[in-house]
Amino acid sequence: MTLQTGNLRRAVTAVASGVMAAGLLLGVGSATANADVLDDVGAKYMEGAGGGQISNFVKEALMLRGEGFKPSKGNLDALQAGWDYLPNQTRLVDALKETVAHQRKLQALTQHQVNPKQPPNNLGVGQPPPGTGPAQPPGVPADPGQSPGVFIGAG
Repeated sequence: MTLQTGNLRRAVTAVASGVMAAGLLLGVGSATANADVLDDVGAKYMEGAGGGQISNFVKEALMLRGEGFKPSKGNLDALQAGWDYLPNQTRLVDALKETVAHQRKLQALTQHQVNPKQPPNNLGVGQPPPGTGPAQPPGVPADPGQSPGVFIGAG
């Protein structure tokens, strides 16, 4: 049993080291150096399949950080305080919840900027006023897939 636990710990440590090395290769070393506490929590609590509340939050926080949504300085300070307060896990769980919430907020803001749910404002360019047909030059049949062009005029 101890042999298996030791192998599992070595595997988790190797994965965490690999993630940190990949971060350094991608040029995010200085940003992730401040987040070592998140890596430490991950190395300690991401053992096994179930893992519980802490490991689920750590997995999500690490995944979001890997996507570029980094924890704030306040999140990192709260994580460190929770880490220092162990074995009581309440502060660490709360800090992880806040960290993931912050990262999800950053993700939502980024996705809203890339894919806004609101259609862009159309100031009437390319659309004739209501009640008028598409502008076609004389002798040219109307093509339903063709843009009517730019219409500038009083409506």
